[in-house]
Amino acid sequence: MIHASAPGRTGIIGNPSDIYGGTVISCAIAERADVFVAESDELTFDICGHVAEIRSPEDLQPGGPVPFLDVAKAVWRYLTGPDRRYLDGIEVPPDTRLHLRAETTIPMRAGCAGSTAMLAAIVAGLLAHLGIRRSRYHMAELSRHIERLELGIDCGFQDQYMVVFGGLNSVDCRDKAWNWEYDDAPYATVEPLAAYLEGPDQLPLVLANIGQRKGTSGTYHRPPRQRWEAGEREMVEGIARIAELARLGKRALIRADWPLLGDLMNENHAISARLFGVSETNDELIRTALQHGALGAKLAGAGGGGTIIALHTDPNYLAGKLLAQNARRIIALDPLQKGLEIDTY
Repeated sequence: MIHASAPGRTGIIGNPSDIYGGTVISCAIAERADVFVAESDELTFDICGHVAEIRSPEDLQPGGPVPFLDVAKAVWRYLTGPDRRYLDGIEVPPDTRLHLRAETTIPMRAGCAGSTAMLAAIVAGLLAHLGIRRSRYHMAELSRHIERLELGIDCGFQDQYMVVFGGLNSVDCRDKAWNWEYDDAPYATVEPLAAYLEGPDQLPLVLANIGQRKGTSGTYHRPPRQRWEAGEREMVEGIARIAELARLGKRALIRADWPLLGDLMNENHAISARLFGVSETNDELIRTALQHGALGAKLAGAGGGGTIIALHTDPNYLAGKLLAQNARRIIALDPLQKGLEIDTY
């Protein structure tokens, strides 16, 4: 049996500039997606308790009761389909039969890369079952290509690189704003930052989830991307500034200059709110964090709902205040959380 798993992530600063060739500082969370692949006489997907037996191409069509089931179908469609980009010689025998079971503790559609973690773990588990291993960079790029092509999500690169690499990183996506359809584009640059912390618990951030499921990243990011491609000045300049804030934020994080990092996070949020909009529920929770002494607060992912991240000198105090407001749960950040893991039993 193959066991593959990958963590969720939270964007500390710089998101969503990764869609536009920018930079993000991002951290893995303790929640993970787990996938188990075993031999079987049938091709079966058991995703979060929802089972689908795949007997024909019609069984691979999207629209099931659980979004993660569509993720599994999307991966299989691509691995067995005619598009060979990003596969680098990977071939799946047409008569392959297996049982794939997947589960997750990452909040669904909460801006924590839950679908991406599930997708990457499924890809890794299936390939490992076939005796195929690839580099982390290749796995990130392949996962992103499947997510965009088969699921129709206009995503950046932060999610895929973070769930594959794990940890606390600066992800530099320069030269990746265009030419997404080609598989010879440069890889993103992943710079680990956890070693600069005094300890794994010395990252004074609170990740609060409101329990509200947003739409997919594609529905949130597609219109802004179109405005950016059209050269709208406010969008182009705003995205460039957000990417710059991430690079400045890296310096502040390394130096543990929390007041500066908080200011940069607040500016990131202000620009994002102006360019993309923020749900009232998210905005209310961000205001609550600031009212209770947060040095900075912003969205952890897309703005349709889900999760905020706040910087506070006393994270436990702030977590209690946010739970007393309308936060449903506090999610633990883990700068030392491993990325994509594959085990064979």
